[in-house]
Amino acid sequence: MNYRRLGRSGLKVSEICLGAWINFGGKIEDTDTFAVLDAALEEGIDFFDTADVYAGGKAEEVMGRWMKSRDRRTLTIATKCRWRMWDGPNGEGAGRKHIMDACDDSLRRLQTDYIDLYQIHGPDRDTPAEETLRALDDLVRAGKIRYFGWSNYDAEMIGESARLSEKLLLNRAISLQNNYSMLVRGTEKRENPRCVQEGIGLIPYSPLAQGLLSEKYLDGAVPAGSRAEGNEGLAKRLNENLPTMKALAEFAHARDLRLSQLALAWLLHQPAMTAPIIGATRPEQVKENASASGVKLSGDDLAQIETILKGPEAK
Repeated sequence: MNYRRLGRSGLKVSEICLGAWINFGGKIEDTDTFAVLDAALEEGIDFFDTADVYAGGKAEEVMGRWMKSRDRRTLTIATKCRWRMWDGPNGEGAGRKHIMDACDDSLRRLQTDYIDLYQIHGPDRDTPAEETLRALDDLVRAGKIRYFGWSNYDAEMIGESARLSEKLLLNRAISLQNNYSMLVRGTEKRENPRCVQEGIGLIPYSPLAQGLLSEKYLDGAVPAGSRAEGNEGLAKRLNENLPTMKALAEFAHARDLRLSQLALAWLLHQPAMTAPIIGATRPEQVKENASASGVKLSGDDLAQIETILKGPEAK
C-alpha cells in the first residue's frame, strides 16, 4: 500500500480509503463489518470514511466498537455532517449549532476524542459560508477535529471558501469528496483544476460507478442481490455503458488486472487525487481493490483508456 498527503496538509493516508455508506450498520452484520475492516488493515489501509446519516448513525457506532481494540493513532477516521439527524429547524444544515451538536454526537458514536477529517456532506445555501468556516475552525482549535473538508461542493464554493479562510485567517479545507469515476467525470472537468489550485486532495466516492466498473455486470445481466437489482436508473446506466465496460475489462485483463483495479488505478493517476473511497461487504473485495495501489499506467495506457472512454467516435 502506498500513502499520500491529503491535499497540501501534512496528513498522510493510504491511497485507498474504505467507506461505510450502505454497508456498515445496515447491509452487513457487525461480525462481517469487523472482518472487512480487519482485512483493510491487513492490506495497509488506514483511512476510513463514514457519515452521521449512514444507517442513521449505526455506521459510526460500528466503527466505534471496532476501534476500541485498535491503536487510535494509527487510524485516520473521516466522517461527515449536514443532513437531517434530529427534529427541528437545526436538525440539519451547516450552521454553527448543527455542526457543533452533530460533531459531539459523532464523537460519542465513534467512541473517540477527536475526528481526523470532518466533512460538510453537502452545501447549505441558507447558511453564510463564513459561519460554517468559523464553526469548523473552532472545532479544530478545540481539538475535536484535526482537519476538515467538503463533499458535493462545486468549484465556485471551493474557491469562495478558500478565499474566505485566507481573508479571515482561518484553517482551510484540505479535501473534497465528490462522485468521480471513469463513467462519471464531471468533477474532473470542473473541480479538479480548482483543487489543484487550492491544494485540496480528492477522495472521490463511487469510484467503481456503483459497481458497474467491476466484473459482475460484464455479461449485461443484473445479478440477484446486486445494487442494480430493482434500480431502474442503475440498470439503464448498465445498458448504456456496457460496451465501454467490456472494452475496459479487455484492456485490464491484458495487463493482468481486474476491471475494478484498473478503474481505481486510473483515478490514482488523475490530478489532485489522494484516495478513492471503496466499499466492500467481504474481505476478498477489499484485498482485490487494495491491489490497485501502486499500479503504474503509462502515458500510452492512459491515452488508450481515454479513447475507450470517449467511445467509437474517438477512433
